[in-house]
Amino acid sequence: MVDGQSAAERYQHAIRLGVDYVEFDVRKTRDRISIVYHDDCTVSGRNITEFAYSELTEELGGEALTFDELLGIAAGKVGLHLDLKEGGYEAEVVGKVRERGALDSLVITSGDEVVHAIKERFPEIRSGLSLGDELTGAPPWVKLRARLSEAFPHDRLERCKADFVAVHWQLADFNVLRYCRRHGLPAWVWTVDEEPALNRFIADPRVTTVITNRPELALQIRKARS
Repeated sequence: MVDGQSAAERYQHAIRLGVDYVEFDVRKTRDRISIVYHDDCTVSGRNITEFAYSELTEELGGEALTFDELLGIAAGKVGLHLDLKEGGYEAEVVGKVRERGALDSLVITSGDEVVHAIKERFPEIRSGLSLGDELTGAPPWVKLRARLSEAFPHDRLERCKADFVAVHWQLADFNVLRYCRRHGLPAWVWTVDEEPALNRFIADPRVTTVITNRPELALQIRKARS
């Protein structure tokens, strides 16, 4: 990311660099506008769903970006990696990308239920099961069960019909990459920003895609290895 740039400018910059994908999260405002925003709350602590879009733009300023605006910037120019945080509007998202003629460049990552819903309705769309959910505040037994299901994801992958795994970098070495290699399953690793970790995962033949906030550095490392 580049300090001082708006959200739109950062995406434009990444595309000019030559990244394979731009990653974005889609959420809904109170008046059902689809926006591109990573967190479920703004810095003021209010949930995105509490805002009308006009109110949200006042708080976010240059960070405010609608899904339609993002597609105008990126569709047809780069791969689209949608990390879908919430279910219920999968068809709307897919429909908007299809209208732009960019469906073949769309990849979606999400949790079990959303991935299953996408693969049932749109089997042609590449979808990945996200592993490494935030578990702050969860009881110890819940954390243990969740981490075991992530380290040994066979049953979850079978149920949701995911095409690949998208795993948090701190969890990747806890059997997940070994599992993917044994089963011929593509592995994406997120979000890798430290240089030693970028070097390691870019060099790892089990990893097909590295998600990072430092695309310039990642591209330099990849170029040096080619």
